Amino acid sequence: MRVLITGLILLAVWCFVSAWLYNDKLVPAMKKPVPIMATSNIQTTEADSLMKLKASMPKNLVIYFEFNGTKFNPDSQIDNNITPFKVWLEKYSMSMLSVTGHTDLVGPDNYNFELGLKRAQIVEKYLENQGINANRMITESKGKTAPVADYLTEEGRAKNRRTEISIKMK
Repeated sequence: MRVLITGLILLAVWCFVSAWLYNDKLVPAMKKPVPIMATSNIQTTEADSLMKLKASMPKNLVIYFEFNGTKFNPDSQIDNNITPFKVWLEKYSMSMLSVTGHTDLVGPDNYNFELGLKRAQIVEKYLENQGINANRMITESKGKTAPVADYLTEEGRAKNRRTEISIKMK
């Protein structure tokens, strides 16, 4: 019983000392004002200009293909959508045009990769004919690895058979 009473007394003393240290020593130290370094207005301006630049970038252009096909029939709407990319590349020499081919799930991986690459190369040739320098384009295939829709429906699979054109900054 003596051990129990001694333990309770020591616990009470420890609680009071801990509370005193916390409330009188640590809390006031935590409440001291912390000096804040003023940020440069230049950083904010640079971030704002970068956001404006990205906002003015042409939106990705998507060209769809038939099942197992690489046939591409350009029309006036696609021609009009290519113009902002040409203007952007002329204005910003450090940017590149990314042409990425995609496929649906049907077929083996290596076949889909090759099919996606063929689709991207056909669109690349079209862009060259429209006046875009081949050295300013990056052509690649993602095969079936980057779907934008489901594979369960025909509509979903059709949305995955595409080539995407986008701007990439160096």
